[in-house]
Amino acid sequence: METNKEYMSWETIQKQYPDRFVLLENPIFDSLRGLKGGTFIYKHKSRKKVYEKDVSLQLPYATIKYTGGIRGDRVNENVLIL
Repeated sequence: METNKEYMSWETIQKQYPDRFVLLENPIFDSLRGLKGGTFIYKHKSRKKVYEKDVSLQLPYATIKYTGGIRGDRVNENVLIL
């Protein structure tokens, strides 16, 4: 399991692990509920695998986030994105 047990900013995590689901322990959010960073625990292209890792580790305070954007083939043509 890849982990560094140090706080990482969300921007660093996105650059280091592009288009992956990541498990972060002790996430820190700003006042607008935006993720600032956390302790990187695990990454995978499958959200299910990251969720399973979260359940197996039983972390008291963690979050799962996707580092990429919305894939073009998943955007509904009838939805206006501002």
